[in-house]
Amino acid sequence: MQTMRWVSLFFFGVALLALFCCDLPALAPQSRFEKIATGYCECTARLAVINKQADTADRAQLGAYFQKMQTEFYKAKDCTATIIGQFGHLKPAELDTVNMILKTKCPDLADKREQLQELLGE
Repeated sequence: MQTMRWVSLFFFGVALLALFCCDLPALAPQSRFEKIATGYCECTARLAVINKQADTADRAQLGAYFQKMQTEFYKAKDCTATIIGQFGHLKPAELDTVNMILKTKCPDLADKREQLQELLGE
């Protein structure tokens, strides 16, 4: 019985130590902007891949890539409609905040303000 008490106190102490001494960012709730950025990264990931491929494609293939980009853009637009439905359209200053988060979450999609505005802005 006494041993059980000491074991319980030990684990309680370790838990407290971990809680107060360690940085636990994974446990911190995501902000509205972080959630929007995460969703945007997911919605537009395929579009980013196609854009990258088009950048290095032969000129003769650009028409086909343009069609793929257009199709993927419409899919991304449908996907981001869910984000807008949940969090609302972004105001211009909010676009800047989301863009800053995109720089770490999905850098290939950052600094594309027109696309961000078209997919999530007012």
